[in-house]
Amino acid sequence: MEVRRKRIIRNTALMTAGVFVAAGGFLWQSGSNGRELAGACGGMLAVDEVRAVLGQDKLDVSTESGEGIDTCEVHGDGQGTVSVTIVDTTDVGDDRSRFLLPQVPDPSDHALPVPIGHGWSGLFGADATDDGEGTTTLLLTCGADATGGSAAQDDSGASNVKGLAVTVESDLVATTVDNPANRPDFVRVATGTAAKAAKAHHCATRLGRQVRTVGLPVTEEEFEPLTHTSGTCAGIRPNADVTTAQETARDGAARETCLLGGDGLGEHRYALEAYYGAYAAELKAGVREERPDGDIPGETASGQIDPKNGAYWGSAHCPAEGEQGIFTLRRANNQLGPSTPKERIYMKAALRAFAERSARGHGCSAVATP
Repeated sequence: MEVRRKRIIRNTALMTAGVFVAAGGFLWQSGSNGRELAGACGGMLAVDEVRAVLGQDKLDVSTESGEGIDTCEVHGDGQGTVSVTIVDTTDVGDDRSRFLLPQVPDPSDHALPVPIGHGWSGLFGADATDDGEGTTTLLLTCGADATGGSAAQDDSGASNVKGLAVTVESDLVATTVDNPANRPDFVRVATGTAAKAAKAHHCATRLGRQVRTVGLPVTEEEFEPLTHTSGTCAGIRPNADVTTAQETARDGAARETCLLGGDGLGEHRYALEAYYGAYAAELKAGVREERPDGDIPGETASGQIDPKNGAYWGSAHCPAEGEQGIFTLRRANNQLGPSTPKERIYMKAALRAFAERSARGHGCSAVATP
């Protein structure tokens, strides 16, 4: 089960200098002086970090604010562009348009994003073919993350813990993802902006540390024997059809992915994913939109999405994440035909092994799986 969403569309055309109020309470602004830069993204943009990445010359700015979403784009002549989105993920309900989170790419032609680490719940992703482009997303859980307590709930029992998502898309002219000395440049605007956003939103949370090193996104060529895994695929046993894995490290990310396959390059057979915080809420909203009469992952502790082909989910209560952890397994190859009873037994065992390890790393309760 792959719940898709539209990619964040950058507003690359700068508007006429000035300010106007549009329908719905949105505020647009553009310009190229220090005042516009300081006010970008509702005043939450990490200006010093932007200048460190794009240089000290004149920077062109466009910004849009309103309805719990702040976006801005900064262009440095000859240096590149950073596009920033800050989303208040509190009480978004079924409105999936409020979730502007980077989707884990299709493994057939992209690289798996890697956790930021350093105390941040976030991911860094980059297309293997675009050296100067990268996307960083950080999730902040306000209240529960700082105290370790359970999420507050409204009268209906739904979680209303405040949360923020900060996404930065960077297109840097003189910076390449392959160079480990350069990769922190793709992250520093996000971490600085997250700190300012937390303060502006009165979000009591634990911020991460300074990011001095960032992993390289994992390409499909980087598969390994399943028995040698130590990250997101660790603990899953091989069988006659599943002998290799493509994985990332586990380091606090709110979205984790493990791809299982056979001996050949790119022969992905199953995709396992863990969703926490806003990612879990986005998943539930997407399933409810696509299958309004079916069981919803997380609202039902565990279940089967597709009885014919065998896609499953499980869940756990995760106080430190503000809500639940949801764990899914789906077939990554649509040409496999109907699943057999023996295959379904293996899929359930793989999901349970994956979910238990992931939940343990996020401080969750016991996992429920099919």
